[in-house]
Amino acid sequence: MENRYPLFETGRILKKEALEVIRDYPRDLLDILYEGYTDGVIRGLRLSSDHENRNLIIGKGLIKLKGEVYQVNKEIKVVYTHTEQRRYLRLKCNEKKDKDFTVSEIEAFLSDEKENKDGEILLCDFLLKSGFVLRDTYLNFADMRSEYDTIHLINTDYAGYGEKSFNIEVLKAYAKEYLSTKKCEETDRTFCYMVLNSMEGMDRSIIENYIAFKEGKLKVSHLSNKEIYTGLLDILSSAKGPDGHRTTGFSPKKILVE
Repeated sequence: MENRYPLFETGRILKKEALEVIRDYPRDLLDILYEGYTDGVIRGLRLSSDHENRNLIIGKGLIKLKGEVYQVNKEIKVVYTHTEQRRYLRLKCNEKKDKDFTVSEIEAFLSDEKENKDGEILLCDFLLKSGFVLRDTYLNFADMRSEYDTIHLINTDYAGYGEKSFNIEVLKAYAKEYLSTKKCEETDRTFCYMVLNSMEGMDRSIIENYIAFKEGKLKVSHLSNKEIYTGLLDILSSAKGPDGHRTTGFSPKKILVE
């Protein structure tokens, strides 16, 4: 096995083979790094809403589609409108060739279909009612499940090794909120620190094991995205005080008067 690196020096003829090495190296590197990963978002692609122009904005990042890794190296904007039904934001890749290039065009589009078609990945879904704006920020972790006028990230197709992961931005929202609770113990801190230190999706089994441990289960079950979110929400709710705020650790004093 050999690795070849082209040498560009004065007086030497520029060879086709040298240009091929430059062309193939970034692609080969990405293929090696993400070999065995499922299709989905690998990193980045944060979503935001431009209320004034009614655009959904998809940030830069990496994705995997049909087994190939692609760079999204500029923002993508998708126009949205008010509807009375849920819409689904997806990505797919269209390839075309000319005499000089193979062009892979990443297309973002809105659909009414709940299920992906072959070669598509889901980024988010939402139901926007007339007179409202599409929210891209959340009051807290529980607010991420709001039914109307909110970008839903729970069902994002997130790439993982061997099996799909879970949206890391949703996990980070959980981790930040849970670390502020009084009941955050060593196991919780370890999990939350792992989440906050991750730029890509975590191994799904780690998330499922954590939820099972917190629920006192000996056997780990395979969980859907909705079940993962619900499990984390239940854990977070149980760690808070009865009024839904951080517990203080102080109990009210009673004064007895005779």
